[in-house]
Amino acid sequence: MNVDTIFEGDYQCFLNDEFDAEKYANTIIASSAVSQTLQSLKLGVEKLDCALEDHVSEHYEDLINQATGMDILEESLSVVKSRIDQLQRAASSVKKRISEPYEQMNIRTQQLGRLQKTCDILRRVTRIQYLSKRLKQQIEGGVKEITKTSQTLNELQYLYGESGDLIGIELVDRDLEWITKAKENMEQQAELLLKQGLSSLNQNQTSTALQVFNSIGTLQSVVSDLVITKCNCVQQGFVSALSGSFGQSHKGQGGNLPGGANIGNTAAWRASFWTSLDKWSNSVTSDFNELHVLQRTLARRRDPATQQCLLKESGATPLVTYVSAVHSTLQQEFRTVSSSAKHALNMEYPKALRLVVGLWEHFNSKLDVEGLEGVTLPKVNVRDVLTTYQCTYLSRSLNRLLDPVNIAFPGKSVPSTNDIESIVRIMCGELAAARGDTELRKLSTNNIMKATRDIVNKCENLVQHGSMVNDVTSTPNQYQSKNIQVINALCALYKKVGDLPTDVSGVMSEVWDLIVTALNSILGPFRIQIEGILNSMHGMDYGVEKQDISGCSPYILLVEEAVNHLASNYLSLLSSSRATLQPLILQFQDSLLLLYLHHLCVVRPLGEGGKMKLATDIAEIERVFGALIEEGGSKQFKVLRAFRAVLFLTVEDLITVRNVPKPILLNHMFSRAGESLLSPNKVAGWTKEQYVAWLYSHPHEILDMVQGTVQWYEGMIRESGAKQFDPIYPTLIKLMEIS
Repeated sequence: MNVDTIFEGDYQCFLNDEFDAEKYANTIIASSAVSQTLQSLKLGVEKLDCALEDHVSEHYEDLINQATGMDILEESLSVVKSRIDQLQRAASSVKKRISEPYEQMNIRTQQLGRLQKTCDILRRVTRIQYLSKRLKQQIEGGVKEITKTSQTLNELQYLYGESGDLIGIELVDRDLEWITKAKENMEQQAELLLKQGLSSLNQNQTSTALQVFNSIGTLQSVVSDLVITKCNCVQQGFVSALSGSFGQSHKGQGGNLPGGANIGNTAAWRASFWTSLDKWSNSVTSDFNELHVLQRTLARRRDPATQQCLLKESGATPLVTYVSAVHSTLQQEFRTVSSSAKHALNMEYPKALRLVVGLWEHFNSKLDVEGLEGVTLPKVNVRDVLTTYQCTYLSRSLNRLLDPVNIAFPGKSVPSTNDIESIVRIMCGELAAARGDTELRKLSTNNIMKATRDIVNKCENLVQHGSMVNDVTSTPNQYQSKNIQVINALCALYKKVGDLPTDVSGVMSEVWDLIVTALNSILGPFRIQIEGILNSMHGMDYGVEKQDISGCSPYILLVEEAVNHLASNYLSLLSSSRATLQPLILQFQDSLLLLYLHHLCVVRPLGEGGKMKLATDIAEIERVFGALIEEGGSKQFKVLRAFRAVLFLTVEDLITVRNVPKPILLNHMFSRAGESLLSPNKVAGWTKEQYVAWLYSHPHEILDMVQGTVQWYEGMIRESGAKQFDPIYPTLIKLMEIS
């Protein structure tokens, strides 16, 4: 019977590893099935007994063999035990033989260690005695031997050690006190030498002092303390400077003056304030120069033992730390200044800007030297610390520029030249205040351009247009006079602002455009008048072969009258602005001369007497228009004079003319043609006046017009069956090809 079969069902719980008999009994009692459970358990026990008997019967031989093996195992264990006892006895014997030599060796080792320690102490004492004598000699040498003295003291310090094992030795104790005192004296001398070396920017003295501190092991602390002291002075000194008391031994300024007057509003306090800031700036520059010498010396000197530069040994970055402290101080303290200091900074912001920017320029200028190749200062925008004051200053600067502009334009009145000069002087003052700083100068220039635009806008509102300024038959009326005044004011502004030492090209074009507009209001009516007079010349007959040339044509007298009226009654009022207006007057003059040339080239018919008359008229026109401006500056004068010579050339010679524009020559050739070769205006159905106006306004289409006229003529000849062209036709074609 299988045991697993017996414990199936109700007996399965007895195979559980966590079976609890007490818990099982309590469960049976609670279920009131005690008798049934006992009967079941009794039956199970009987089944288990039967199963065990069956198992023993089936495995009898195996059990007998295992029992025999137990006897053999006991015998083997007995043999092993006896051998272990033998081994223990042998080990005890070996231990007795080894322990005695070991104890003797241990004693000898202790003796040797004590001998070595004693020898070391004796050597150290001997070396201390020798170094003590050498130290006395070096001390007598003073500062010259201070480097060797520091090295000796460093070795003595190493020999004395920190264990205190030399305490109690009479020879050592006797010298220890004066050696300690000598070290203190040497440190004081090194500190004094370092101070003198830094203040005089002497690298040799500084190097000597740093080598001393490195020898005695205090280099890192000395450098660190020095940098921290300099950084603290930056903050403390700047606070004193903002109160106007930097560098003063007593405090006699601050707070408010009697009667409630704020000290920031007094010239004396502001002078003291800026003097203090200048002194603080000089102090910062001086300290930076000292740290510059310090770091450069640390970077160039090396420790004799490790061959590392002293800068790495000290673990310091003096320049970077100091500059960071300066920037942090400016950034923090400028935010919390008193109302008095804030008022002074707002009023004279350029001074503060030059001071701050000057510091950073000095900082950066000192880095391009040997030993500081890898040093990079913190990348900061130092202007940011003054942003608030910059905005206030620029706002007040703009008000200082706009206030006189508003005063100079009371109502509809035009400012005088003196008013313009006063405004420009203020502009010069603003530029002078921004000297030395490109960015502030640019911002001040923007304010100047704003003020200039304001003047332009106000002047533009004063310029008169329309019929009220078109009547030029008499002297200038009030509207024309106002326009002339505006032109004079604008020309003064254009000249004065143009002379400013800054780039104001962005607004100069606006001033010039308004000058052109205002001047055209004066010249425009005269141009219309003169154009009408020139149109009248086509009512005269220039086709005669002989004519009295004793006088000029009547229209010349009318042109002269108009030009003289313009020059004497209008342009004379612009005498102060003639230099500025000269290009515009020259342009006006050239435009009228070009218009006259177009009139001349379309005169038809043209006889020999007519040519003589036109030559006389041209000479008179040169004289008349010469009253407007110097002849030497006009290109059209040269063309006009050249055309006068063209009148007397043959048709064949016209091809060789180079100083008269080809369009004018082409139109002039029609004046010499026969009746069959019509002029372009006839082909187009225009009057001469209309054609001249078209020629002036369409200079790039003249050749096309002439070519179209020639093509019309060619077609007309073919249709009519004529046997030959007009004699000038071949020359006209050649001239067109050249054109």
